[in-house]
Amino acid sequence: MVTASTPSLNAARPPAGIRIVGVAKDFGGDAALRGVDLDIAPGELVALLGPSGSGKTTLLRIIAGLEDASAGQVFFGADDATRLSVQERRVGFVFQHYALFRHMSVFDNVAYGLKVRPRAQRPSKAEIRERVLSLIDLVQLGGLERRYPSQLSGGQRQRVALARALAVEPRVLLLDEPFGALDAKVRKDLRRWLREIHDRTGHTTVFVTHDQDEAMELADRVAILNKGRLEQVGTADEVYEAPASAFVMSFVGDTVNLPVVVRGGRIFFGDAPLEADVADAPDGPAALYLRPSNLALTRCDEGGALGGTVVAVRRTANGRRAEVLTDVGAATVEVELPSGKTLAAGERVGLHILKARLFPTG
Repeated sequence: MVTASTPSLNAARPPAGIRIVGVAKDFGGDAALRGVDLDIAPGELVALLGPSGSGKTTLLRIIAGLEDASAGQVFFGADDATRLSVQERRVGFVFQHYALFRHMSVFDNVAYGLKVRPRAQRPSKAEIRERVLSLIDLVQLGGLERRYPSQLSGGQRQRVALARALAVEPRVLLLDEPFGALDAKVRKDLRRWLREIHDRTGHTTVFVTHDQDEAMELADRVAILNKGRLEQVGTADEVYEAPASAFVMSFVGDTVNLPVVVRGGRIFFGDAPLEADVADAPDGPAALYLRPSNLALTRCDEGGALGGTVVAVRRTANGRRAEVLTDVGAATVEVELPSGKTLAAGERVGLHILKARLFPTG
């Protein structure tokens, strides 16, 4: 239970925004980041999302001061933090594998950052105790302050790690795959809890994840990286409904990709014209992207329909999908089945495109 003292746990100073300007990073000639620009508002929660090797963890470590940028600057508010040490930046950092001190109790783990401050900056023992116990209550571990990490579950250890990061009153809070070592059920519970903690404390928060659901559910905005470049920054709805590139379209959510050609304002899949609303598309080869929910089933002989044969029908978390092998191009596409609709392998169907995104490939 979160106690009534929770409001006092807000950062001692207003949260700082983060501004990243032209940040690049090379590792022995390999570019991990290629001129990244990103503005994060004070109190905002932003997810860095991308595949392995996209540069998201490198960017987080540069924000923290754990890595030096090869070029570019990092600002916390109006302050240039580029050359500041980790300690001078006043960041709270939560790692995937907790990084707790195994020989210390929960209380001492949370108190550690306060106890090691220089004497002139160190709170009194009474102040440390009050703050640590308030944080332990905030992360819903009240009564467990005397336990050791080995006596806690993975989810509880990650709560301790977050409380320790908050104890030092960070200007910004950084989390690197914070739930990556946990099972799916615990991950889902903890990400809702983390959002509640963020809303209560108001810290500017950046977290790295490769889990799309985690990013979309938790973050105010999602920053999508690919091969060291920032592809798009936007809300969950923006990156899902209006992807800025073919990569974002294919990476976020399930997609169908058809190789097409645009001629005279019309789209052709093989020799078959497709009825898809893609205004002002330039002539030439392109990729037509659509989601399973963007296709509608109809009769295979209906005008404008793309004919195909059902290969399989399978259950998904949200319903049922049919895999259809198209008559043209021998492409297999997936389509969401309406509730109560039954199909069997070998049946002939038609497909109408309800919505699509076109990206030139030439």
